[in-house]
Amino acid sequence: MEQCFESTAKAAQERYDPQFLKFLKEFETVFRHERLFPKDCRTCGRTFRTLAEYLLNTVPKGHSFEDCEETMRQPYTMTYRHCSCGNTLVLTLTEETYPYLRELWSMLHEKASRSGRPINEVVREFSDQWQHYIITHNRNEG
Repeated sequence: MEQCFESTAKAAQERYDPQFLKFLKEFETVFRHERLFPKDCRTCGRTFRTLAEYLLNTVPKGHSFEDCEETMRQPYTMTYRHCSCGNTLVLTLTEETYPYLRELWSMLHEKASRSGRPINEVVREFSDQWQHYIITHNRNEG
């Protein structure tokens, strides 16, 4: 319990949105999933062993998180980033790789609705905090 308090206190100090924090913590372990990593760039051959390494060595594309549930008829999210060679890389998230996917999007839509902000702005805020959290909390892996 003390460790959880320290982790929550540290997150507050780093200014993570409390609504995002649960999902950020879950990404920390889920992105070791064998279906996602290692991730290879098909253009230059670079291999990203972990999410932290992937985030440190790629650049987000304009809309880095895209909810594709309506099109795919199941929880399905695509994340887009650019490799240093310029190739666009895609990570596909499903309930198998991230069981909280539907809950995440529900929270993001609710946050946008309550704040009166566009959903893409809330998603961008989440994406920025996601990148910072993963890199900060997994430095030894990147």
